[in-house]
Amino acid sequence: MTPFFLARQPIFNRQLEVYAYELLFRDSLDNAHGGTVDDDASTARVIANATELGLETLTRGRQAFINLPQRFLEDPELIPLDPSWMVPEILETVILNDACIAGIRRLQERGFCLALDDFVDTTDFDAILPLVDIVKLDVLALPEAQWATQIDRLRKHDCQILAEKVETLEAYETLHALGVEYFQGYFFARPKIVEGRQLPPARVTLLQTLARLNDPQSSVEDVHQLVSRDVALSVKALKHVNSAAQGLNRHIETIREAIVYLGRNTIRRWVSLYLLASTDTGPEENLTLALQRAKLCELIADHTGRGNPEACFTAGLYSMLDALMNAPLPDLLRHMNLADDMRAALLSRSGDTGKIIDCAQRLESGDIPEQGYLRLSLRELGSLQADALRWTDDALRDLGIE
Repeated sequence: MTPFFLARQPIFNRQLEVYAYELLFRDSLDNAHGGTVDDDASTARVIANATELGLETLTRGRQAFINLPQRFLEDPELIPLDPSWMVPEILETVILNDACIAGIRRLQERGFCLALDDFVDTTDFDAILPLVDIVKLDVLALPEAQWATQIDRLRKHDCQILAEKVETLEAYETLHALGVEYFQGYFFARPKIVEGRQLPPARVTLLQTLARLNDPQSSVEDVHQLVSRDVALSVKALKHVNSAAQGLNRHIETIREAIVYLGRNTIRRWVSLYLLASTDTGPEENLTLALQRAKLCELIADHTGRGNPEACFTAGLYSMLDALMNAPLPDLLRHMNLADDMRAALLSRSGDTGKIIDCAQRLESGDIPEQGYLRLSLRELGSLQADALRWTDDALRDLGIE
């Protein structure tokens, strides 16, 4: 999994209670902004990484102040977060053209609390002061003798004041006496690095495709579109459908025909296998074991009458996703809209499907009791395992893996 980073710095109210957190871009454990990344990319990554980590957890239920550069202000539809969670900070570097001011108005109309960042003694932002709720006064860049004057000036616009870059007790006490509402700076806390890990985009796409493909509610048309949009995948699937092993008396030319002749479940299964086989999923042995386990789960379900064989095949396959993708299974399943019983089977081995996965794993490790398991004798289980191994050999040949 790919590591990612961001920094979190608390913002305090007059009672020195945490009011909110500012989220800052970082590209390593070094507590400094990555200079090679532009403002647009920095903001996009902060939003994406905060969402990945869980914004409510990251901010402990408080709002997140996030810098917004020019592009995001001119096109505020790029911001996916809810106003209850985010306070957009208008950067001091923006150019207040018509598009930017119109975007700020749209943010206000959407219900966002707006903050103006790094304010010093300037009239450049007078046009938007009536639109912002909080002004972040840069007290390091502004001489102390001017603090009261600037605060009085901002009060005329009905703004709350957030003193930023407060680095000493004396500065805090002076600003507090001047009626400043919020405080941020090294005197209180330095930004704290938060590290997370995320799947590469290609693997997230793979998981989401697998989930849609195996959704019991998906239609023939859904499956058709998923397969047809990938030319290489379509060619491989049709090659399999027309192989001699299928015993068809006519040549199948389209994916839609293949779905009709073989059924959605068979097509889903084979396309899932092709997707996994065509993606970098670690050692080939992992894919081999995943196919063996999937088929064994299906056979056990069929012989015991416990669980749906097709669902058990899918569950067996998904139970190996952590090994295939080198990531914790709970993290992977977050990207897949699975039914509760399937998720429980995969994570806690509960229900009939979970017990069948457990049985397959016991067979793999030679941990089956002498009296058998799930009312299947050792002889029966051994026979099913042999059938699964033979099926896997054939499947790997069809996938082009020998």
